[in-house]
Amino acid sequence: MRWGLIMASGLALFPLIILDVVIGAYRVNPIVALKAIIDGIDPVFGVPHDTYLVIWQIRLPETLASLLLGASLASAGAMLQGILRNPLASTYTLGVSAAAGFGAAVAILLGAGYVVRYYLPVITEPYLVIIGAFIAASIAALLVYFLSFIKGASPVTIILAGVAVMFVFSTGTSLIQYFSGNPDVSHAIVMWMLGSVTNVTLNYIPYMSLSLLAIPYYVLISWRLNALNLGDDVAHSLGVNVRNTRLAVMLVTAFQAAAVISFVGLVGFIDLVIPNIMRILIGNDNRYLVPASALMGADVAVLADVVSKALVPPYVIPIGVVLSMIGAPYLLAIVISRGTQYGYE
Repeated sequence: MRWGLIMASGLALFPLIILDVVIGAYRVNPIVALKAIIDGIDPVFGVPHDTYLVIWQIRLPETLASLLLGASLASAGAMLQGILRNPLASTYTLGVSAAAGFGAAVAILLGAGYVVRYYLPVITEPYLVIIGAFIAASIAALLVYFLSFIKGASPVTIILAGVAVMFVFSTGTSLIQYFSGNPDVSHAIVMWMLGSVTNVTLNYIPYMSLSLLAIPYYVLISWRLNALNLGDDVAHSLGVNVRNTRLAVMLVTAFQAAAVISFVGLVGFIDLVIPNIMRILIGNDNRYLVPASALMGADVAVLADVVSKALVPPYVIPIGVVLSMIGAPYLLAIVISRGTQYGYE
């Protein structure tokens, strides 16, 4: 059952990727799209140049970014909910997302700008926004680490420290918007915080892919994480350094989320909803939960990108908005159907 679900989630990626690549204002035949993808590796089919450019310069980067975004956030969310024993734990809980928004806002205010198609002129330094968001998100992770370390790294302490950091950075972003005095800056900040993959290029993909390195790490230490599911006292009796393990995983998940959020903007619900669903379906064993969450998260994110282009053509709705539209009803359904029985014992 577990491996069957994992394999099904993995196999579902292929048709979703093809669907995401072919759909949009410029429609492409699926066979032609496959040929264009192959031509990018070895030019054997001679696909028309305009189709080739659409696939490789626009569609494929968006699809790969969605895949990496979903896999990274879902696996990070599974880890946070496990180590904190809280079904509502996410990168928002640690303040990472709010900090990334603040870092991007500072970079935009300083003139780095952000490419928002059809709204703002193209400014040639989008990497400064990415760097600003990543640095701020990393600072947030270190702050939560420091604050929780002072009082002891219990789940409650970590969550409270994360919430405090989240409010600090959210307030900072609001103040930047309020005092910027430039409507273009405020608009760019709002667009970035909606979360979108439409401005991702192939140059970004290798950097975003680094976030996947955390997944093998989670699997390697899965026995420690499984011990934490039994409670701190039991984990300690089994030889697990509870505080160090919890803080190490917390930092890795924060950096993992920052690595993708920095490129696409704020995206929620994947790291909150997907792990809850997978925990219901396959249980708490992290050997299965981590890869299952990552694959299902990738499926949902790619599907959300499809919906973002198909919902109100020819307009593209930010993927962060679509994921919120999908995630909120699912989360409500989980709460109604499961109540307090989330199985973290």
